[in-house]
Amino acid sequence: MKKKDFFTWPKLCGGLLFGAIALLMASCAVDGYDDETFASSVHDTELNSPDLSDDCFSTRMNSDGTESVVVEWDVVPGAGGYEYAAYNVDDPENPVELVSGIVDGVSFSFPKAEDTKYAVLVRTLGNEKLNNTEAPEPTVFNYTTLIDAMVIPNGSDIAEFIAANMKESDIEQAFELEAGGEYTCNSPVDFLNNKMTLRGDKINHPLVTFGEAGVIYTSSQLKVKFIDFDCSNMTNKWGVIEMSPNPPASKSAEAQGVAAGKNKNQPADVFILLDPIIVQECAFKNVPNCFFSVGKCSWGIADLRVLKSVIQMRNDGSKNANSSVFSAYSSDYIAPSGGQFWSGCIRNITVTESTICNTVSNSKCFAIRFNNKDIDRCFPTADGSCTFKNNTFVRIFDNKNFSDRTPQQAKYVITFYDNNFIDCRLLQKFFHQNCTFNTAQDRNTGYAYYGTLDSTDKTKWVTEEDPGFTTEMMEKELDFTQPNYGLNFTATGPISSTIGDPRWLP
Repeated sequence: MKKKDFFTWPKLCGGLLFGAIALLMASCAVDGYDDETFASSVHDTELNSPDLSDDCFSTRMNSDGTESVVVEWDVVPGAGGYEYAAYNVDDPENPVELVSGIVDGVSFSFPKAEDTKYAVLVRTLGNEKLNNTEAPEPTVFNYTTLIDAMVIPNGSDIAEFIAANMKESDIEQAFELEAGGEYTCNSPVDFLNNKMTLRGDKINHPLVTFGEAGVIYTSSQLKVKFIDFDCSNMTNKWGVIEMSPNPPASKSAEAQGVAAGKNKNQPADVFILLDPIIVQECAFKNVPNCFFSVGKCSWGIADLRVLKSVIQMRNDGSKNANSSVFSAYSSDYIAPSGGQFWSGCIRNITVTESTICNTVSNSKCFAIRFNNKDIDRCFPTADGSCTFKNNTFVRIFDNKNFSDRTPQQAKYVITFYDNNFIDCRLLQKFFHQNCTFNTAQDRNTGYAYYGTLDSTDKTKWVTEEDPGFTTEMMEKELDFTQPNYGLNFTATGPISSTIGDPRWLP
């Protein structure tokens, strides 16, 4: 049994429907399999490839914590084996082969990734002993790990469409923007208490242009993925993504049974979000104030993540001196009781493989405003984390402390590796001495073009190194028509050129 040529790859039609599939494989009749396994009354026949359906796919948890997709199908009587392949087809013009081969059984597996489209091909091989010939074409099945979504038509206002089509449900819902589409958002999107995914296309991001009143509100789990946002016209004083100004009573700590350690293990008068807010592979242009904010109400946010994204701000502090990139500081501190609760917080923040930059000077705002240094005023325990890995931070912010009210005890863990900090002032205010640190000075760099690098920062938290930037580069706005949005934060220093957001690595 020798595999010669494999499946050639056709161009894919819309919706990943396949055109005709040519096979370059020479006759592959096989006679080396166990006779009992393939004993069949079928002989002298051209065989068909097996049927594939959703029922043929399952997930297997591997010992290393990864997952695999397992594909199984019914035996084709008289077969001499099966030829198989699985491709990642997120970019249908450039499919990536994951696995291929020949099996004498009826299953194979391939690595599983989140939010990924796959094409799976299985072809029945012939059996010389039974004089059966192989199937002329494989069965092709389109498999995806994306959750089902309602498509928002290109050219729509996403706030209007979502308001008209969102359902109240305990099950996660998704809205999908068309690849390369252009959309507006001229009023608030409020996902209310629904677990939501708002996604575009991995390869060809759609663009959403916010109007003055545009903003995304949520009171529940939210995932925003594969979309570019132009925030230039926004006038919202707080976040691009913001907690709802009218959260449901079910989100109170009391309704959820979330005790506060410092409240004698009784729920505090605060709203709590236990599910994550995730922003992945997105870009944001000219964010005027906060990127994420708790808004009007007092919230305990358990899990906030920014992954593989670019956030370009245009925040000089004049519109809101209390704005931050990530802010648990509330404008009104409205509590579930209708009174005020001053001790909201963000328990866990994760930022990885991302670039966060500001095009203007700012002497008023913090990069992170935790608001409450005692997490257990909202949550049962005082543990929490801030994880920064492989990021590029530029002018966040150049004339103000990097953070305000970092939680001050050993249960709060700061993991801090392979980041470039350019004109980010007073990192020492972020690294409160009572926290637990997982970091190394020579795995992070810092430099200042608009001022000077703090003496404590460069002797304890970063290695001072000129990355070779220019002020023109640092003041540039995103251009959605250009690769990497027209930015170029490729560093030239011995350390800085090897770390930071991977998109800038040489």
